[in-house]
Amino acid sequence: MRIRKRPGVGVRMVRLLLMAAAVIGGAAATARAQAQPRANACLTCHGGLAEARLSAPATLFSGEDIHRNSGFACADCHGGNPETRDAAMAHDRGRGFRGAPRASEQIAVCARCHSDPDLMRRYAPRQRVDQAAEYATSVHGKQLASGDSRVATCASCHGAHGIRVVRDAKSPVFPTNVAATCASCHANAAHMTGYKLPDGKPLPTQQLADYQKSVHYAALTTGGDLSAPTCNDCHGNHGAVPPGVGSVANVCGTCHAVFAQKFATSVHAEIFDKGCVECHSNHAVLKPSDKMLGAGEGTVCATCHSGADDKGAIAATAMRSGLDRLTDALKKSTDVIDRVGNAGIEVSAEELKLADARNHLTLARTEMHAFNPAVVEPVIQSGLTIIGDVDNAGQRAGNELSFRRRGLALSLAAILFFVAALWLKIRQIEKTER
Repeated sequence: MRIRKRPGVGVRMVRLLLMAAAVIGGAAATARAQAQPRANACLTCHGGLAEARLSAPATLFSGEDIHRNSGFACADCHGGNPETRDAAMAHDRGRGFRGAPRASEQIAVCARCHSDPDLMRRYAPRQRVDQAAEYATSVHGKQLASGDSRVATCASCHGAHGIRVVRDAKSPVFPTNVAATCASCHANAAHMTGYKLPDGKPLPTQQLADYQKSVHYAALTTGGDLSAPTCNDCHGNHGAVPPGVGSVANVCGTCHAVFAQKFATSVHAEIFDKGCVECHSNHAVLKPSDKMLGAGEGTVCATCHSGADDKGAIAATAMRSGLDRLTDALKKSTDVIDRVGNAGIEVSAEELKLADARNHLTLARTEMHAFNPAVVEPVIQSGLTIIGDVDNAGQRAGNELSFRRRGLALSLAAILFFVAALWLKIRQIEKTER
């Protein structure tokens, strides 16, 4: 009986690698074949038309369009026969030609693919498939359902042709472009004519101008922080709605969670109708500062609180005084430590304590949102205690620096005296020799 020798582990491994490469190569070839654009005579015809309204879509679609790059063609959205250059046959209603989808038709056309989990799994597995359902709950969707065809639909934000993925910096829905995209309607006074707020007032159109003054806009654009909030972070994107009065604090608390928790414990939580907006505004959210707190002229608190007997004014003044004391002490102590540190004294321990004191200042500003001086004052006092220790160390370091400088001066004087005496002695010896 012949015994067949089994191939070694190395041979079997090579075979497995070759089989895996063949499978991967075949899958890649299939994917490339699926991604290749199909026959599309629409581009050939429309690209040569003189009327920009008809030629521009072909030009845009021929560029960086996510659908074209994924293998889709004009007929997938517009219907018709894309394999012929005959206009009548290409626009044959019998072949499903629908032309440019309008308003509610557009939602249905986009949702035909984007609401199909099986189809989307092939192209964008991580993408949500509930956009159409969410859009129906939005203020745009509800207006559209009532017959208003002027409201934003899919193409209003994403474009109709030349659509780019959201992470593309040239996409109209890339974070730095969202505000301008929303403003194309919401900053257009003529377009927004007739739309009203729940209280019956005309819907304002200065939101973009206000937002461009805000700390959020500065962080997003100048600071390059793509996580900084823009329109859709507060209002939603597909399910866009104005935040309800009762939910404003929750919307702000999505990012500013600790501030929202402190505010929820304050007396203002039950009084303020608009929550955070009452003090910080909504679109023109300026960089907060201690100057907002207090009962003096120009402070936010003075809007509601005034008078020597007003409990709110007294509390605001007390908290502002505490913050000012800690801020001033921190500045003075930092100046001293910087001065002695630059002179060569070891102050790393004191610098760590100053960092802790700055954390106490930040914590005090956070606790202030509870609007309770009894909670803020202990934090202030703890920070001042730390700074007191630093000041004592700074005083000792200053004394040591003075001692070193006096010692250096005496040493230099002694050296100069010795050099002068030596010079005189040399002169005397030279005279004796002569």
